[in-house]
Amino acid sequence: MNKTTAMLIVLCWLFIPEQGFAQKKMTYGVGVDIFQTKLNNVDRENFSGYGHSMPGFTQNDQLGFGATFLAQTPIYKNLSFETGLGITNFNSQFHFMYYDQIRSDSVNTKLNISLFYFKVPILISYSFPMNSRSLISLSLGSDLRFLFLSKDNFDEINNYFINLGNNRYRLFIPCVKAGIKYTSKLKSNKVFETEFFIGKDLNRIMTFRWGFYENLSTASYLNYGLSLKYFFTK
Repeated sequence: MNKTTAMLIVLCWLFIPEQGFAQKKMTYGVGVDIFQTKLNNVDRENFSGYGHSMPGFTQNDQLGFGATFLAQTPIYKNLSFETGLGITNFNSQFHFMYYDQIRSDSVNTKLNISLFYFKVPILISYSFPMNSRSLISLSLGSDLRFLFLSKDNFDEINNYFINLGNNRYRLFIPCVKAGIKYTSKLKSNKVFETEFFIGKDLNRIMTFRWGFYENLSTASYLNYGLSLKYFFTK
């Protein structure tokens, strides 16, 4: 037996499905997410004095939402792989209250940011069976986010007449993600999962720098929340 044949035998043995949850080679499902967004590392020390780049603003972290079509397959023993395609929405708000000395005017306004992404989850899970119909799993991986729509009201609240353009937010955001989930196999052989997760972005959200956007140029998202997933057989 040569080395190539031996390696093929080992690889085949590694990917032989185990009993229980691993009997299905691939299952498909849908998931919904609700999570708290937190925009970290906003610059609170350096201010230009225009475009609402003034000290004393208030940051209001808001909820985000998402929905994903999912595919899951066993890898080896208690390991499984999950991916899919979804849409997710991140939201932030900033409240500005200050006196504009240049314009001799009191400012009381809010910046609302809403970012919509396509999302591709890439997760590896390790499960700890509790009984024949339920298990606890730890998951680790990433969400790859691709911006397709950004909405904010900065043009409406800006006190200066300037063409800011449209390309203000970064198009690609990789996010490191970890979670713990409870999986229950229903009588219909469908699977329901409840997952608590936390994610941290590896890229900053902004590409544009002017006014308060300069203060956001160092900022990136942290998010944590709950996913509900329902898997049906292929």
